[in-house]
Amino acid sequence: MTEPTKGRTRRQLRLAGRCLVLAAAVALAWPLQTDKWTAIFLPSISPYIALGAALVARSAGLLALLALPVFLLALVFPRWFCQHGCPTGWLQELLERLHPPTQPRWQRWPSIGKWIVFLTLGGAILGYPFFLWLDPLALFNGFLNAWRPPLAFTTLVSGLGLPALLLFDLLWPRLWCQRLCPLGATQELLSLPRHLACRSARCETIKEESAPAPGISATARRSFLIACAGAVGAFAARIARGQPSFLRPPGSIEEARFSGTCVRCGNCAQACPSRIIQPDLGQSGVAGFLTPTLRFDRAYCREDCHRCNQVCPSGAIARLELAEKQRCAIGLAQVNLDTCFLAYGRECTACIKGCPYEAVVLQTTAGGLSASPRIDLGKCTGCGACVTVCPVRPQRAIRVVARELNQWCQAAER
Repeated sequence: MTEPTKGRTRRQLRLAGRCLVLAAAVALAWPLQTDKWTAIFLPSISPYIALGAALVARSAGLLALLALPVFLLALVFPRWFCQHGCPTGWLQELLERLHPPTQPRWQRWPSIGKWIVFLTLGGAILGYPFFLWLDPLALFNGFLNAWRPPLAFTTLVSGLGLPALLLFDLLWPRLWCQRLCPLGATQELLSLPRHLACRSARCETIKEESAPAPGISATARRSFLIACAGAVGAFAARIARGQPSFLRPPGSIEEARFSGTCVRCGNCAQACPSRIIQPDLGQSGVAGFLTPTLRFDRAYCREDCHRCNQVCPSGAIARLELAEKQRCAIGLAQVNLDTCFLAYGRECTACIKGCPYEAVVLQTTAGGLSASPRIDLGKCTGCGACVTVCPVRPQRAIRVVARELNQWCQAAER
C-alpha cells in the first residue's frame, strides 16, 4: 500500500471514528429518550468537571470514575480526547471546513485556558469553581437538553452555549480549542509530569512535538497566583451571595456555592417528570444565569421522585436516595390569610388534602367559629403541592419561600 493510500485510509478511519463518537454523544444526551439516566455520562467523563466537583465536595464519589479513562489518556497522550473523542471539537472541525484556511493571528497568544483552569480550581477549594460551566461537554449536553418537550423559550435559551461557541469558532477558527478550552487545558496540565520527565536526551522527539513553554518556574508562579486569585474571588462571591428569594431542586448545595458548581448541563430539568425545573434567566443575578430553579405553577416536586438527585455530574445537586430526598427542605410554605378562601369562611381544603406530607393542617379559632390552614414546620418540605392545587387566582393564597437553610436536609438541621 502506497503512502498516499495509507494516509487516505487513516483519514477515512478517523472520520468514521469521529462520526461514531458524535452519534454516541447525541444518543447519550438525546432529550426524547425514555431512559433519562444516560445523560449524566457525557459531562461526567470530563476531568475538568470531575476535579472541580471533587474539590467542592472535598471528596470524589463513584461518578468520578467515569472521568478516569480520559484522565489516564491525558497523562500519556496530551489532548488525545480533543482530537478523537470530543463531540464539540468535531462540530467545530466541520464548521472550519467552511472557512478558508488562513494563518491565525492568535498563534502567539498565551494559553488562557490554563488560567481558566487554575482560576476555577482555586475557587473550587473555597467552594466556588468560577468557570466550571465552560466545559465543552457540558455545553454540548446542555444544547441537546434544551430541546426537551415541551419546548419553551426559557429552555431553548439554556442551550445557546454550544451555538455561541460554534459561532465563535467560525469567526476565529481553532482559537477556542487551542487557547481557551478549559477541558483541553486540563489535559495539557495532566501531561505536565510527562513533559518534565522528557527533558532528558532520550525524549528529544517528544520534546520537539509538545514541549512546554520556556520559563517553567515563572509559569508555576503565575499559575499559583491565578489559583490564589480564584480562591479570593470565591471567598468574596460566597460573602456577596445573600439569602435567595428563589428555590433550587431538592438536595442542592447552599446558594453561596451553587451558582459556581452548577455546569448548566440541563440534566436535572430533563430528568424531572413534573417539568418544574426551569433555567433562571436573571432572577439569581449574572452569576446564576441559566442555573435551575423551581416553579410550581402547574406541578410540584413529587414525593416519589428523586431523579434530579441522580443525574447531576458536578455535585451541585446531591446524590440522594428517595428517603433522603423526602427529608430535604426545598423551602417553606406560607399562607396569605388575606386571600385564602378558607380564612374568609368559604369551603376550601385543597391545600390540606393535596399535601403529601400532611404538613398543612386545619387550625380553628374564635371557639371553632372560624378556621384557616396552618403549616407544620416540622413536616413541610416545600414541595409545592399546596401551591399547585390552590384555587385562588391570579395570585395563589399559598406559596413556597426559601428557608434560611433551604438547601439542607431537615435531618441535618435537627
